[in-house]
Amino acid sequence: MKIAKQDNRKIAIYSRKSKFTGKGESTHNQIEACKRKIELTFADIDLENDILIYEDEGFTGYNTNRPDFQKLLQDVRDNKIKAIAFYKLDRISRNVSDFSNLVIELDNYDVSFLSATESIENVTPTGRAMMFMISVFAQLERDTIAERIRDNMLELAKTGRWLGGTTPTGFKSQQIENVTIDGKKRRLYKLSPINEEVKVVKILFDKMRELKSQTKLETYTIQNDIKTKNGKLYTRWSLKNILTNPVYAMADSDILEYFKQFDMEIYADEKDFNGTYGLMVYNKTEKKKNQIVKKDYSDWVVAIGKHKGIISGKEWVEVQNILYEKSDMKYRKPSVSNCILSGILRCSHCGSFMRAKLRSNLVDEFGRRKFDYICELKDKSKKQKCQCKNINGLEADDLVLEEIKKIDVSTLSLYKALKNISSNTFNKENKQNEEIKTLKSIISKNEKDIALLLKKIKYVDIKLLDDIQNEIKKLKKTNVDLENQVKELTNYNEVNSKETTDLLLNVLDTYFQSFDILDLNTRRNMIKLLVSSITTDGEDITINFVGSGNIKKDNFPTGDNCK
Repeated sequence: MKIAKQDNRKIAIYSRKSKFTGKGESTHNQIEACKRKIELTFADIDLENDILIYEDEGFTGYNTNRPDFQKLLQDVRDNKIKAIAFYKLDRISRNVSDFSNLVIELDNYDVSFLSATESIENVTPTGRAMMFMISVFAQLERDTIAERIRDNMLELAKTGRWLGGTTPTGFKSQQIENVTIDGKKRRLYKLSPINEEVKVVKILFDKMRELKSQTKLETYTIQNDIKTKNGKLYTRWSLKNILTNPVYAMADSDILEYFKQFDMEIYADEKDFNGTYGLMVYNKTEKKKNQIVKKDYSDWVVAIGKHKGIISGKEWVEVQNILYEKSDMKYRKPSVSNCILSGILRCSHCGSFMRAKLRSNLVDEFGRRKFDYICELKDKSKKQKCQCKNINGLEADDLVLEEIKKIDVSTLSLYKALKNISSNTFNKENKQNEEIKTLKSIISKNEKDIALLLKKIKYVDIKLLDDIQNEIKKLKKTNVDLENQVKELTNYNEVNSKETTDLLLNVLDTYFQSFDILDLNTRRNMIKLLVSSITTDGEDITINFVGSGNIKKDNFPTGDNCK
């Protein structure tokens, strides 16, 4: 039994495939199967005009973050879709949670499901239950595949191979052999030493044991021009990543006893911890809220690698104990709550930021805490890598704020650009509004012509019926194209609205008039908007305004305690 055509909403066909192959269940084959199902299900269906096709190729079904699928959902919300046809339910989603939420949303818009290969629907309770069961099995299949991949990776991990990713400082990846797992050949790799980088790693561990401080170690690396493998200065955090990585430790009895106390999963016999090879530790990290975080030691998988260790187990454990003892001493970066130029002002000698540094319990006549801006590189290197003088922080802030308040907002490049956009947008919007009006008029006329042709059908000779139907299809197709043009013009107006541009102009005016009472972060952001850079050499301060040249203040007051 066919479903009668009861409303003017479209039927959507959605197809998806994770990889392009050009064969099997390709998106093209899925679409053709859906069309056949639609013709069998719906009466008086016009495959050219009554169907919208959405196609995602190269996207997984694990989540719904797919371009055409999101476009389909938006069209559902715009009340353009009455049914969604798909090849199999797992083309829509393999995730039960996503699918459940989708069913609820589509119910709200009275949208039905149609599978080309499965006997399911979402009208009766039985049909809905069947859909959920199929979705559960789809996710089970996905989870099973993921678990199998994880098991295979752990099997490889037990061999001590390098499984890929960014190699740690001191090593590169070297192919050693091919193996076959589940009928697929895989290349296996091990870590191979880079002698110059290995020397750096040894220095870092030796110095950490000597200095017993990450901050002092950071200073040591800066003073001695010891840099990362990417040529950057070491920070406390990049140093800690190296110092806590077991890959550098020799697999010996000391490291084995250390790991035993944390109940780690160890894939090696105790006799193999003889100091010959280094360690490989897997499953150390996970991604949470777009950040890589370390897992508990109990989740780690420890194996003996195919590379030589760099640091003895005893030395590595000693460094871990130093780091653990220091972890209770929370690092507090010296800061000043009212420093306007923090993160803006740079040293003109070396390019480093000038960081705020408090003076000892000193306040000015307005009760503000006194502070200096000091070159970050100078501070970290203990004056060995930069000798820029400190500058008086309060006076630097006051000077920049005074110069900002002198600006005539109408002379700013940004303000002029917005003014120009506002004027041009007004003219464009007028022309586009006229064009939209004309297009809508043509659409209306075509709809009237279609209505007249439909009325004539019952009176004309059957020989002319095909001609009338073809004319109706032609008019409908023309209207679809015209409606798309109207939509594009309407969207352009929304994005380039004169109202939006004028609002930005008003915001700039308002902010300048009330600059003194804005909160600290807002004033900082305003300064960043207006200046390309602010630099100091310890004597002078230079403000480079965007599109307006620069202002240089000579003999700027330096901090009382600078040399």
